[in-house]
Amino acid sequence: MFRGKTAGLVVLGILIAVIVTALAAYLFGFDMPGDAGGYSDTGPRVVALLALLVVIGGSMLASPRQVPALLRSLLIWGALGALLVTGYAWRDELEVVARRVVGTLVPGMAMTDPQTGTITIIRDGSSHYRIAAQVNGADVDFLFDTGASAVTLTDADARAAGLDPATLSYTVPVSTANGRTQVATVRLEQLRIGDFTLRDLRAFVARPGALETSLLGMSAMDRLRSWRVEGDRLILEP
Repeated sequence: MFRGKTAGLVVLGILIAVIVTALAAYLFGFDMPGDAGGYSDTGPRVVALLALLVVIGGSMLASPRQVPALLRSLLIWGALGALLVTGYAWRDELEVVARRVVGTLVPGMAMTDPQTGTITIIRDGSSHYRIAAQVNGADVDFLFDTGASAVTLTDADARAAGLDPATLSYTVPVSTANGRTQVATVRLEQLRIGDFTLRDLRAFVARPGALETSLLGMSAMDRLRSWRVEGDRLILEP
C-alpha cells in the first residue's frame, strides 16, 4: 500500500489520466456513456464523479489513520450542503418568515417585497402602526393615521427635515384628538418609506408642543396605488 509522497503522486497521476482521457474523448468524438439517442450530460457527470472518487480514495490510501476524521468532515459538509439545498428550495417561504420575524422584532420597519414592491409594516405592541421613514433625508417615526388629511410633522421632526417652524405661518385650522388647532402648510421634497419615495408632497407642521408624534396621513396614502390592513399588517402598494 502506498504511503506519503508516493501515494500523493499516484493519486495525482490517476486524476490527470482521467482528465486527459475525458478531454481526448470530447475532442475526438469518442462515445461517452449516455451519448446514444442525442445529447446527454451523463458522460461528464461520470468523469466528475470518478475524479471525486479518486481524490477521496487517494486521501484514504495516503493516510489510513485519518479516515475517521475524513468521514466526519464528509458528513458535516454533506449536511451543510443538504441544508443549503433545502434553504434554496424553500427560499420564498423562508423570506416571508424572515420578514415577519424582523417586523416583529423591529416594529415600524418597512419591509419591501423584492418581487412585487409591496411594503409591509407590522403593528406594534400598542396596536398602532408606527412607520420608520425619512423626510428630506432625516429619520422620522410616523404614526399611521387615516383620520389625518395630510402628513403632519411635529415641531422637532420639521426642524430635523430642514424646515424652520419659526418662519412658517400657522393659519390652517384642523381638528385633532386634543381639539381644534392650527397648522402650517409646507411641501416636502421627499418622503421615503422602505424603497418607495414620494416627492413634492403636501404636508402640515404642527405648532410646538401640539403633537407628540408625526402623522402619516392621507396626502401620502393617496399617492399609493392601494393600501390595506390584513390582521396585524399594514400593506402598502406603490
